[in-house]
Amino acid sequence: MKNLGQHIELINTARNPEEAFENFRQIMEGHGYERIAYSLVTDHPSLGLPRQHGLATSYPDDWMKFYKEKNYAELDPVTQTVLSSRKPFFWSDVVDDPGIAQSSLRLMREAEDSGVTDGISISLCGQGNELVGIGLARKSALKENHYSVLSGAYLLSVYFHETYRAMLSKPLKIKLTARETEILSWAAEGKTDDDIAAILNISQNTVRFHWKKVFTKLEAHGRIYAITKAIRLNLITPAFVGNPYQKR
Repeated sequence: MKNLGQHIELINTARNPEEAFENFRQIMEGHGYERIAYSLVTDHPSLGLPRQHGLATSYPDDWMKFYKEKNYAELDPVTQTVLSSRKPFFWSDVVDDPGIAQSSLRLMREAEDSGVTDGISISLCGQGNELVGIGLARKSALKENHYSVLSGAYLLSVYFHETYRAMLSKPLKIKLTARETEILSWAAEGKTDDDIAAILNISQNTVRFHWKKVFTKLEAHGRIYAITKAIRLNLITPAFVGNPYQKR
């Protein structure tokens, strides 16, 4: 996915949650994903909000109403995968699972009839294990899954989530050490932990020690989440935002 820096800047210019969602929607539409659902998969005491499917959404209204009436969240294989996995995934990978229940397959066919055919889902875990799910849907199925799009969608989803959440809650006050800032900045530019250790002339164990501190301070699960949140909070300003999965 190209122009990640420009996409992040567009989300960052939003003045309210609705505008942040609309900017994110336009970005993803440009990459072939016309529908977005941003859902609170668990209760969110930190925001004073209950669990709800589609807190912000551009899914068809009739499908959202039907989904709620049928209590499909308990049956939806995509939602259940969001609950059990912290990795972004293509819906087709779930549907192609030979162990999927027939009732779940029927649900996915009904979604297709409503214009929600194929997509990507992303699970984001935050404060107190509060869980958010982001569904990026297409009207037509892809012939081949493009993992560069998956990685870019993950980064942008994290950035949108942190932007949206920040507008609903009190701002975080986070102070990073100089070393933590350096490690985050280099990582944001695509450097591996091995690269960072060599650049800063420190051991890999020391790099990992600082990552643990960063994760705790930022309440982030994983380095990409931490990098994206640090950019969102203006804690780092990388010269180049690298593809989050281009190096490991």
